[in-house]
Amino acid sequence: MTTGLKKLNKSAVDKIDVISDAALPESIDDIKEAFRLLYDTYISSGLQKPDPSLMKISFHNLLPTSFLITVKKNGKVCGTLNVIQESDDRLPINELFNNEIGRIRKKDSLICELSGLAVDNSLTNGESRTVLLSLFRKAFILGHDLLGCTDFCMMVNPRHCDYYQKEFNYEKIGQIRRYEKVNGAPAVPMRLNLEKGAELFKISNPRLYKYFFVDDHQMIKERSFHELHKQKNLYDIKYINSLVESKKDLLTNLTEEESEILCRYYPELR
Repeated sequence: MTTGLKKLNKSAVDKIDVISDAALPESIDDIKEAFRLLYDTYISSGLQKPDPSLMKISFHNLLPTSFLITVKKNGKVCGTLNVIQESDDRLPINELFNNEIGRIRKKDSLICELSGLAVDNSLTNGESRTVLLSLFRKAFILGHDLLGCTDFCMMVNPRHCDYYQKEFNYEKIGQIRRYEKVNGAPAVPMRLNLEKGAELFKISNPRLYKYFFVDDHQMIKERSFHELHKQKNLYDIKYINSLVESKKDLLTNLTEEESEILCRYYPELR
């Protein structure tokens, strides 16, 4: 589920001054820092119960089909967003909106979910806007250009739906339901057709079209390609063990099905 959202305006797009380029983390320490930022954001929003680890880690964060994106300020993670690639028709959103996702799925579609959006509350409004734009641009290029995603989906708090519709051309695909994993907060399923993304942005928001599809697009795409290979090397048994050291109940809280899936990726856990 997304949170930490602050409304963007046209001036934020006109004056893009990214604190640091959004990137895929190169170290486990960076990943843990992102999980701590996400925890802090969810705690302050009332979406997270206190946890001794001070980190928010979902099951999908353990899998190499999940791609964490971060932005840094002065070497510290100040923004994060997760792109979760569909695997075996499984996404977090399926827990609440399986039928809705089934209706948008086509024969050759690949659906990715955006989740775990967090931006450091200490940033100024201008900095927050810049970080958000950088995260979403990176997610779009990563998802569409490199992973071959045809659709993005998200679970969004109802009060943010209008923003995503107007700024990013998302559409509602279902009604409000309560999501117990975020303390029962209301969630609405939304979808963006990535195959029509450029066309939609060009008509509805020329400034974002230029930012997403023209400015530095090829450079970000090439950089993301190299980052993908580096990040894949992080997802090994050392990664899992490092997370368990920080969050002792990480594996014991998994369902039987989740444990079985995890062992497919990390046979050493059997």
